[in-house]
Amino acid sequence: MAKQFSIFLENRPGRLANLVELMGSNGINFQAMSISEAGNYGIVRCIVDNDDKALAVMKDANMAVNVADVLIMDFANIGTIVKIFEGAGINIDYAYTVEKGRIVIKVSDMPKALNVIEGAKLRVYAKM
Repeated sequence: MAKQFSIFLENRPGRLANLVELMGSNGINFQAMSISEAGNYGIVRCIVDNDDKALAVMKDANMAVNVADVLIMDFANIGTIVKIFEGAGINIDYAYTVEKGRIVIKVSDMPKALNVIEGAKLRVYAKM
């Protein structure tokens, strides 16, 4: 399981560049990123190499940020993953693929998801 940040940015040129520059200037590296549009705002979902520092930096910059636990799993197992979640009544809130053939998954019930994943002997990565 990993921590993922959802950062809400005004949907204007330069806002994403500001976020990337802020993180880089503080020695924080992105390991995964997904960007989606929501009207006048964009949602940047990301996993970084230093969760505590990243959260402090974003809060100091008055950024609107939420933190969520997510699963990082092997995308090759997606068929099994969706079937075991379906059988357990677990909803996938959203997911996105990342490097190394992995997928980041946010679920409706993390403790239950971890339990069924363990039973299916599937691997969950702590980081990218």
